[in-house]
Amino acid sequence: MSDKFAWIHKINYKDIIIIYAIWFFALFFNRFFHFAAFMEVPDLSGFFDLLFNFAARFIFISLFFLYFIFIYGLSFKELGISFKSSFKKIIPLIIYIAVLLSLVLAFINIPLAENNISQSFHPVYNIYDTQSFVQSLLPFLMLFPLFFIIALSEQLMLNLFVYEIFKIKLPKLISRFLSAIFFSFLIYRLQPDKIIIFFSFALISILLYERTEKSILAPAFFGAGFYLIYTLYIYGWNFI
Repeated sequence: MSDKFAWIHKINYKDIIIIYAIWFFALFFNRFFHFAAFMEVPDLSGFFDLLFNFAARFIFISLFFLYFIFIYGLSFKELGISFKSSFKKIIPLIIYIAVLLSLVLAFINIPLAENNISQSFHPVYNIYDTQSFVQSLLPFLMLFPLFFIIALSEQLMLNLFVYEIFKIKLPKLISRFLSAIFFSFLIYRLQPDKIIIFFSFALISILLYERTEKSILAPAFFGAGFYLIYTLYIYGWNFI
């Protein structure tokens, strides 16, 4: 394990319980408190739930950093915030996101927009032609920061508080797969079809994390693009 993550060995069960308690409080409060219903704007229910999800995750990230910076005196770099190693992967990450978007449009959105035979297909945008695709790009870019914060909160938990902790006792390969399997439980997405999707996403995130000198920014950037594509072009606002 790299020196900057030596603090993982110093944390105790109290720290783990506190962080997981904050995480699941933010997660379940967002799941069971329907913000849109409270605001009485049913037509925008999914979007308002997304905003509330963003707010809950932003608060979690703030509390996470405050806890470890003030109690353990850690730096942002020690907590996985490394800009230098992440910037090197920006262009490849954009290419990966563009490839994923192309595959989703070609094999899912466009065919199902013409003939919807799936009950789970509820995209925000149905792509029929070039114009409808171009119109969806501006919302894609505008929503990216919101999804980045949501993805960043999950990468904090997945890579620092699942994968790194598993690696203390288990071989790296086993830790990867166990962490990827646990990810669906971590974000409380237990539908059979979603488990496979999130398992693959978590595995890719862990690999990106390792290849960018253990920075959580690169997998969070990829996660934001991943969530946006699946939200806007396949499942709709309720995907996350």
